[in-house]
Amino acid sequence: MAHRMSPETGYPDNGLKTLKFTHQLAPCVIQEMDVRMTKDSALVMLHDATLDRTTTGKDSLNKFTLKEIAQYQLKDINGTLIKGERIPKLMDVLHFVKKNKIIVALDMKPGTDPKKLMREVVSSRTLNQVIIICYTIKDAQLLNKKYPTLMMALGFNSWENIKAIEQSGLPFQNLIALTPSQLQEKSFYDKIHSMGIMVSFGAQGGVDVYPNNTRKAYQNVFARGGDIICTDSLSNVFKAFR
Repeated sequence: MAHRMSPETGYPDNGLKTLKFTHQLAPCVIQEMDVRMTKDSALVMLHDATLDRTTTGKDSLNKFTLKEIAQYQLKDINGTLIKGERIPKLMDVLHFVKKNKIIVALDMKPGTDPKKLMREVVSSRTLNQVIIICYTIKDAQLLNKKYPTLMMALGFNSWENIKAIEQSGLPFQNLIALTPSQLQEKSFYDKIHSMGIMVSFGAQGGVDVYPNNTRKAYQNVFARGGDIICTDSLSNVFKAFR
């Protein structure tokens, strides 16, 4: 799973250029991306709540309209301006996703209207290509009630989380477990697997940046019970398993 579309030098977070590059590099990966809402309720792709790190703008996204943010350009992970690259609209991303048969995980950031997001997903006919990342069981339950076939991802960060999800009434076959960036004991992943749920391990900020034995660390994820590696660095993962 390509976290933030797996940005690198010359390719910004959540950019259309990055989406296309990552798809060309690895058509089989799930592309994870972040959805936020502007002041005038337009849905756009941005990881942070503020514009500062990834664009030429400043301040919180929700203080600007869609028209206003069009003036800002994107920056790559080194802070280098990528000329001509703007904050994409969700619908533009979904059109590319539909055309190229990409599976995407949409991180529905706080403050994003789930009804509006799902209307765009349905309108673009990508319902069977998206996984919605939910922050609460309640959000997942509401989505499942209206869209019973929708795939969702939830945080499985502790045994308590597992128990709560087990009792939630959610269909396990519709879920992906987002697990901590620190490896847990094998029994933790075994329990999730016993529910018929795939395990996604968060390597971003953890294994991705280990100075030594990165190759072995990635391999340990699968040995312990991970099914998916969510990574900021597809190139490192490829090296580990090539």
